[in-house]
Amino acid sequence: MQIIGFVLLGFIVWLGFSDRGDATVISAFDGHALAMVMLGSTAAVLISSSSTTALRTLLCLREFIPGLRLISKATKEMEAERDQLYTLWREGKRSGALSIAEKSKFPAVKQMVDLIINRAPEVSSAKVFMELRHEELLRWQPPINNWEMLSKLGPAFGMVGTITGMIQMFRNMSADNLNIGASMSLALLATLYGVAFGAGMAGPIGHFLNGLLDERLGFIERCEKSVNELVARGGA
Repeated sequence: MQIIGFVLLGFIVWLGFSDRGDATVISAFDGHALAMVMLGSTAAVLISSSSTTALRTLLCLREFIPGLRLISKATKEMEAERDQLYTLWREGKRSGALSIAEKSKFPAVKQMVDLIINRAPEVSSAKVFMELRHEELLRWQPPINNWEMLSKLGPAFGMVGTITGMIQMFRNMSADNLNIGASMSLALLATLYGVAFGAGMAGPIGHFLNGLLDERLGFIERCEKSVNELVARGGA
């Protein structure tokens, strides 16, 4: 993945010095500038991440598409199972609680029953759920970090597009048909796209995903509290 990222960086530099089309017309869209920002951001992710993390960084965008959400949907399902298991066990319906744990696809829910049955002390349950928190952090924190990184690097890649555009403009200063205003507008579009991508898209995405991760960690904490409470009730 890192090799592909470095190749993309080289391509971006080449693209920056390639012909940007009609430099005499002021336009709100520049395909070169947009490509430099997006490809540069992609290169940064590929260079700094493993293939799995790079894929998860992209798949995080599913959280904004109804019907494809994974993190938030799974957290809600976990919370529903935890609540049902806790309620059934308190009411003495242990067979129902065991059935929920057996059918569950979530490790935290399965661990709840094992710890309750074994009357695990708080120290043991804290260790188990700490490991579950670490697993969630290892799974989701790297892609979230990538989005936070892109919020800072987006404007930088925009500046790359602007600098190469300005170099082209200075190189063509002697051309008779050069429109300096249009050329500068074309060059500055890269910075505009970079700032818009970093501050308006990547930054908010990272903040939103951090909120989803906090909800998942909060669920695991509630599982631990439920286990401790049920074990204490059983002991009493």
